[in-house]
Amino acid sequence: MGNSKTNYAMPFAIMSFLLFLLGFVTWINNILVPFMKAQFSITESQAQLVSAAFFSAYIISIPVGGVVKKIGYKKSVIIGSIITGIGCAIFIPALGVGYGMVLAGLFVTAVGVVVLQVAANPYVLALGTKESSASRLTLAMAINSSAAVLAPIVGGFIIESNNGSIQVHEDMAKMMFIVLAGISILTAVVLVFMDLPAIEDDAEEVNESTGRSAWSYPHLILGFVAIGMYMGLEVGVGNYFLNYVEFNVPGKDMAYATMILGFYPAGFFIGRLLGAGILKKYEASKVLLVNSLICVALLVMFFATKGTAFSIWPLIAQGLFLSIMWSVLFDLSMKDIPAAAAKLGSGIICTGVVFVGVWMFIMGKFVETTVTPELPNGDNGAAYLFFFLFYAYIIFFALKGAKIRKKVA
Repeated sequence: MGNSKTNYAMPFAIMSFLLFLLGFVTWINNILVPFMKAQFSITESQAQLVSAAFFSAYIISIPVGGVVKKIGYKKSVIIGSIITGIGCAIFIPALGVGYGMVLAGLFVTAVGVVVLQVAANPYVLALGTKESSASRLTLAMAINSSAAVLAPIVGGFIIESNNGSIQVHEDMAKMMFIVLAGISILTAVVLVFMDLPAIEDDAEEVNESTGRSAWSYPHLILGFVAIGMYMGLEVGVGNYFLNYVEFNVPGKDMAYATMILGFYPAGFFIGRLLGAGILKKYEASKVLLVNSLICVALLVMFFATKGTAFSIWPLIAQGLFLSIMWSVLFDLSMKDIPAAAAKLGSGIICTGVVFVGVWMFIMGKFVETTVTPELPNGDNGAAYLFFFLFYAYIIFFALKGAKIRKKVA
């Protein structure tokens, strides 16, 4: 690493912008679920394949980690930006062709996002001291969340409700993906001409005689599972929120739900800005534990008031406390991982995101079992029962899992 901290200002800004881009692309999935359900007249579980198609791409995180190690961070983020742009471009004809092509476009987009994610996270961690790594990544993720705040606002232009029925605006959706494709490709072009300084692990070779494989760290493997559980929470709130408000909260509609959903990522933005400072003062595992317990309390509050207008707010409020979990889980999972194994370690952790597609599909199937003549669209709030499982595991990781350092035989 360089000696001057100022050397890291520009690369940190670049990585933060990339996290901003992938944040918007990821969070727009919450809007795409009801959009696709109305556009193609499909079931709830079929609509949740939006999440399955997008997040299943994270299965390639481990090989991507190897590619990033081989070609370096700069080439990786350029390639990731180009692939993201191509995936967004596929949407333009896909919305008029069929749902299968839409899912294909989502998958290609997600492949680009995976490359950006695997490269950006460890790079941000390395741009400074180890003591401030969790705080630094949390600050970068705050910028990621600022993009997420835009997603529901943009979503209001592509989907709305009218007298209880959902209407979609295909032309606006196409325009959104044209803009995203253009930004992604332009970012890649700009990056070609920019200088990203190498960090230690760019030059370091994996040496089995001096270092351990990333696979031999149990806390990293447990962190991989924790990321999968966490993503079920982050994505799950938004994916079922619009339908819950529209169909299970009397007197509220899709327009109201779309507007209120914007407060959820806003909570992430505020929480991450605050968290960047809090994590400088308090141990990351303790912050993770406290936030998880608060979220469980909010979840209990939701089920105690489910079906009322008030119940909307315990769901939305979780964003404030979920906000620091990605960066803290990632940082705790990467503790004591040598630079030579960092890229593979990042790939392993990011692979945990694959769980999201499975969770969303299962939750969708569960909602379908609640369909009755009184609730023709099912009890969408019932999907949040799965959150108790997710929080239980994260609490275990904060208390025990993240502290296991013994080498796996």
